[in-house]
Amino acid sequence: MRPATKILVIDDDHDLVEALKIILETESYQVVSAFDGKEGLKKAKEENPHLIILDLLLPKEDGDVLCRELKGDPQYADIPILVLTAVAEKVDDKVFPEHKISSLPADDYVHKPIQPQDLLDRVKKLLAGSKEGNDL
Repeated sequence: MRPATKILVIDDDHDLVEALKIILETESYQVVSAFDGKEGLKKAKEENPHLIILDLLLPKEDGDVLCRELKGDPQYADIPILVLTAVAEKVDDKVFPEHKISSLPADDYVHKPIQPQDLLDRVKKLLAGSKEGNDL
């Protein structure tokens, strides 16, 4: 029996994390969680997840910083990151292009709220296309 696919959910909304955990566990994913950016980075390094679901607005270290840090590290760069955020493209990207969500090195982006089947479809697609997913 092979080990379960591990997904790290990093979001400061405890209720949302619990809801995502329930949805993901219906497909037998193992879910690990973190509630701020610093804890998220620590868990990413300790747990070596197959995929990360990441909110952008986090305490202690913003999700965009965490995303860039993980994607910039060769040890973690191949882990797919799904940005799940309530932040729409509200910032004027002509004035602050670095704050445009699509400028992040994440593998997929979706706005909250997300439908359970859409979440599962995106997770499956990201895992299928990653080196991590190919080892499963």
